[in-house]
Amino acid sequence: GAAIRDILTVLKRRFPAIPVLIYPVKVQGSGASAEIIDALALAGKRRDCDLLLLARGGGSLEDLQAFNQEGVARAIHACPLPVVSGIGHEVDFTIADFVADLRTATPSAAAEAVTPDQAEWRLHLNRIESRLEAMIHSRLQHSRQRLAWISKRLRHPARDLRENTQRLDSLNIRLGIAMQGILNRKRERYQQILGTLLRHNPVAIIKLFRTTNEQFHRRLLLAWRQTLDQHQARLTASTRALEAVSPTATLGRGYAILSEQPGGKLIRSVMNTAPGRKINARLVDGNL
Repeated sequence: GAAIRDILTVLKRRFPAIPVLIYPVKVQGSGASAEIIDALALAGKRRDCDLLLLARGGGSLEDLQAFNQEGVARAIHACPLPVVSGIGHEVDFTIADFVADLRTATPSAAAEAVTPDQAEWRLHLNRIESRLEAMIHSRLQHSRQRLAWISKRLRHPARDLRENTQRLDSLNIRLGIAMQGILNRKRERYQQILGTLLRHNPVAIIKLFRTTNEQFHRRLLLAWRQTLDQHQARLTASTRALEAVSPTATLGRGYAILSEQPGGKLIRSVMNTAPGRKINARLVDGNL
């Protein structure tokens, strides 16, 4: 489908080293929600992936109904892997979007959200490498010039020769130590930059959104219970009001409803019947 091609295109462009595993399922029609539930359960059991993209292209409200099913929502919530939703177009919302750890507007946006940009990484690392090489080359050039200058000042007497030789050895050692120190500092700086990149890893961001989603879920449950209690109280009050004006309640106080037999026409006045006619009296527990 177009959604899968869009996702693969974005992943290839941003970070092609990331392996992709596709769990194919129907995304609309009969049996679609069951296949989605089974695929989520299988992915959570296999643990082959760091996270899951739940995605499909745009469509009508009826086309997206598979992602509005309670079973799908519960399967997403129960999945041990982070789930990122990219369902439909930007204006489309489904229940799956609210249960997922991160909701994105489209399948392409989902692929963008979970991948780093390899071009930015390479550019930054290339800059660090170029600066490091330039600094090392400059330091080596300076050391070579100094070594050449000291070599020219060497004199032939044996004592001066030994002293200068020792000094050259000392300078070489210091140079090696200095170079090692520079390399160590650059390596530490590289590790710091790498740590910064890792801290901006999409997995950490997804964990944050998952925590926020859980908070909204608890608040939604609380609001739902409060609303249910209010409607229950209103129902109870309405029931009592209906019972107060119910004809059955009136019959319970000793009244009767008279009607002609046959026909069942109500007798509202003594003028509506005559001696010898059959009448029916409805009481609270039966008819006479």
